[in-house]
Amino acid sequence: MKDTVKTVFITGGSTGIGAACVRKFADGGWNVAFMDINAADGAALAKECGVLFVEGSTRNRSDLDAAVDAACRQFGGLDCVVANAGIHRCNTMLDISEEELDLMIDTNIKGTVHTLRATVPFLLRRGGGSVVINASDQCYVGKPNSFGYGLTKGALGQITKSMAIDLGPKGVRVNAVCAGTIRTPLTETLFQSFADITHGGDAGAYWKAEAALYPLGRVGEAHEVAELMYFLASDAASFMTGGLYLVDGGLTAG
Repeated sequence: MKDTVKTVFITGGSTGIGAACVRKFADGGWNVAFMDINAADGAALAKECGVLFVEGSTRNRSDLDAAVDAACRQFGGLDCVVANAGIHRCNTMLDISEEELDLMIDTNIKGTVHTLRATVPFLLRRGGGSVVINASDQCYVGKPNSFGYGLTKGALGQITKSMAIDLGPKGVRVNAVCAGTIRTPLTETLFQSFADITHGGDAGAYWKAEAALYPLGRVGEAHEVAELMYFLASDAASFMTGGLYLVDGGLTAG
């Protein structure tokens, strides 16, 4: 008898790591539903992969509820959620504005909590499932001019551990992926702004300097993060929960 096809719901899936996850799960034969505020890229990716896209923001619980409802109506339920949506801003504790702090907390922490509150009940209805959270290597190390990002991504590490303990007896595994610098549209834009300040606008020189920080001599690619997210979602990781797993080219090893 053929196994039932599993369904995954992915946030922030239009570009970068999220888009790599959409492609990986679709290639793996899963039913895929994803949401993002980026409607143009989302629609194009959905057409490319033959999956479901719903426009919306994780900061808005009603957007999430609508997207999850659409996924469940089309596929009959959920087996996995990949909480990937997030933002980065450069700041220190001394210069972060109240508005930017609120935005980062609302997106990276509350947006993730909204995602989990909207989806986990459907995993429980299935009798179990998997949650994969996109955290950061900043669960382990601090970085300059990254106060708000480190604060919010560090919180996701604790969310992962707390949920793993609470939901393990109910059959739901919860893990986080903690990536170093990954080449995505978000980091391309961010690094260009850094290069404008520090390298005379030469983004290539800035990327080269960043790569030199890594023992492997390069930054990561989105598909390399998606590989681990896919593994953690799968039954191959059936005895793994509560973990924060690095994909950082050895950056934090020193």
